[in-house]
Amino acid sequence: MTRNTKFGIIVPLSLHPDAAQDLRDLMVADPGPAGKIAAFLEQAKRDPKIIDSLLDHEFGKDRSESYNVSKWLEFWKTGFNLWRLKFWTCPKGSLKYRVVYAYQPSSRHYHILAIVHRDFNYEDDHEATQRVLAAYRSLGITTLH
Repeated sequence: MTRNTKFGIIVPLSLHPDAAQDLRDLMVADPGPAGKIAAFLEQAKRDPKIIDSLLDHEFGKDRSESYNVSKWLEFWKTGFNLWRLKFWTCPKGSLKYRVVYAYQPSSRHYHILAIVHRDFNYEDDHEATQRVLAAYRSLGITTLH
């Protein structure tokens, strides 16, 4: 958890080491989108409106916002509190990368677990899926059921 000691604010968003490595790798491979993702995550730490939107399934789906939030439905249905962020680009389309995160209700904390290419189809047996689930479990995030 990040703490702004100047104002005593605890920011409920952090990067899991796997996601931090994803972002570092992306900064080398594709710096433009990586910078946009990093800037968004920094802004989210200071903007309660963004934090509030992170549990609003289909937020921004109509492109009324610069990003879209959705549940990872396959795992959501089995009790995992997993979500995905998609970033819109102008005039059409989206960034080539998605941010996968989990929410821990007991601490009201968001954990960024991975940054994946949009071609990732969230298959159960995909390496990225297995890594996300391992990170989720390692953090002790409760399931919803």
